[in-house]
Amino acid sequence: MTGRQKPLVKIQRAELVKFKRAPTVVTVKGASVLILSNALLSAAFVVAYALWFAPPRAPVLAVLDVGELYRLKETQVTAVLVKRDSTDEDRALALKRASAFGLEVTNLIQALPEECRCLILARGAVLGPAPLLPDLTPEVRRRLGL
Repeated sequence: MTGRQKPLVKIQRAELVKFKRAPTVVTVKGASVLILSNALLSAAFVVAYALWFAPPRAPVLAVLDVGELYRLKETQVTAVLVKRDSTDEDRALALKRASAFGLEVTNLIQALPEECRCLILARGAVLGPAPLLPDLTPEVRRRLGL
């Protein structure tokens, strides 16, 4: 070819073909269903992770002064024993209650963690003041009648 090259295909204006848009594959309804199902599936995975794999939260702590409970019971029993006008029956009853006190305190201390859903520490095991930890001693005193 000499000079100017001739185009291989001649396209005239009348022959131009208008291309139609390809039909959309996903409709708005389909897209919303897809987004919703992805969100629900993601939420299910997060919940499953939280239930099975995530570490458990730290336990709630509370304190109990067991020594104070025994001191109060000792004071009660001593008051009955040294009282001049108390009878032998009163003294025997006080000693009987004192001997059963240990078992009563043990049963109550074993039931407390289930009731408060907490881990109970002895007051002596906590160093320094514990203003942030709830103190269960007044409640236990009330239950034991001290």
